Amino acid sequence: MYHPQALLHVHGDGVSIGLDGNITAWALASAWRGMPLYPFHGPVVVTGRTQDGETSALDDDLAAHVHAVAQTVRETREAWQARPPASNEAAMRELLAYVARDVAANR
Repeated sequence: MYHPQALLHVHGDGVSIGLDGNITAWALASAWRGMPLYPFHGPVVVTGRTQDGETSALDDDLAAHVHAVAQTVRETREAWQARPPASNEAAMRELLAYVARDVAANR
C-alpha cells in the first residue's frame, strides 16, 4: 500500500515484457511512502480506495497529488536536458525532493 486512500494498478509483467519504466508512478508512490521504492514499468492507473480495499473514485486532494507530481516529473526531465544531473542517484534524490514538496503542498 502506497497511500491508505489510493490504489496503484500496475502491470504485473511490465519488467519481464520490457515495458519502459514509469518514473511518474515511482515518484508518486515514493513520495506517498516517504522513501524511494522499487521501479514501476508500464502504465499505472491511480484510483481511490474504500475502507475495505475496493476501488473507488480518487478524491480531489489525491488527484491534485497525481497532477502535481506528473507536471513536476515532466518539467524536471525537461530541465535535465539543459542541466544533466551528476548521477542517476543525484537525479532521483532531486526528483524525490521536488515531488515530496508537491505532495506536502497538496495536503
